Amino acid sequence: MLMAFTMVLDGGSMETVTALAQKHILAGVCNPRLLLARELNLPPRQSIEEFIKFGLFYLEKRPLPEDPMEEYIMTPSVKKKLIDLARIVLTRCFPMLIEGPTSAGKTSAVEYLTCRTGHHFICINHHEHTDMQEYLGSYVSDPATSKLVFKNGLLVHALRHGHWIILDKLNLAPTDVLEALNRLLDDNWELVVPETQEVIHPHPHFMLFTMQNPPGLYAGRKVLSCAFRNHFLKVHFQDVPQAELETILCQCCCIVPSYGQKIVSMFHELQKHHQSSHTFKSKQGFATLHDLFRWAGHDAMGYQELAENGYMLLAECA
Repeated sequence: MLMAFTMVLDGGSMETVTALAQKHILAGVCNPRLLLARELNLPPRQSIEEFIKFGLFYLEKRPLPEDPMEEYIMTPSVKKKLIDLARIVLTRCFPMLIEGPTSAGKTSAVEYLTCRTGHHFICINHHEHTDMQEYLGSYVSDPATSKLVFKNGLLVHALRHGHWIILDKLNLAPTDVLEALNRLLDDNWELVVPETQEVIHPHPHFMLFTMQNPPGLYAGRKVLSCAFRNHFLKVHFQDVPQAELETILCQCCCIVPSYGQKIVSMFHELQKHHQSSHTFKSKQGFATLHDLFRWAGHDAMGYQELAENGYMLLAECA
């Protein structure tokens, strides 16, 4: 219950609520810090080699070879996000709705957990033209027999085989797609394929992650109904701190720290300008974090060339 409530709070509010909960719930415990730092026990008759550890939590490995994801840059805020996600995944009780700004690390965090635990990773990017065939499947021609056969959609495939699936930009999806997903999220947890009349129940290892940008700050994002959102455990991803963003930019794009500092400083100046002038509808205003990585990847040979590359990139966004 505490996990479901605190996941949507900002960092300061989460610490305040957690401290109050610990104070009252653990009032009779002699050493609360020791209790909270205790690692969870492994399931009986299973060895530690069958699990991967995130913080205090052990996630079970699947048959795929583990990908160490060495190129993934681990900063303090990123590590905390991964531990929070691992805690939810461990319960296997909640589909997740992860909300946050563009490039806050929503997709990459789930992909990292997926690769480290040996699961298959599937992602569906929603837009106003997303249809049910992408979810459920459709009849296609079999090249070998020239007959019509039913080919399962991505969601059906993930449900059958226990893959982890991301439904990205969920609040851009059409209403009929949300209705179909709503039926899966009901208490019976089943999906009906109308074309074949087959009822599909999720594999025990199936995990559903949905993601969206905050409505109102990004064009075209609708507000999902309260009843629909209540099916999920909601997680809020905040912007990457400026110091960590500089570190990520420098390591990903192999640039010197002074270049990373200049680029990130300009990015935040543009954000401030947007907040006072509302030049563009999106939160970032002139540029997104994706644009920053493009800017840093141009291999500038001096501050003048760095500034010119940034100007040309921003001119494309204008």
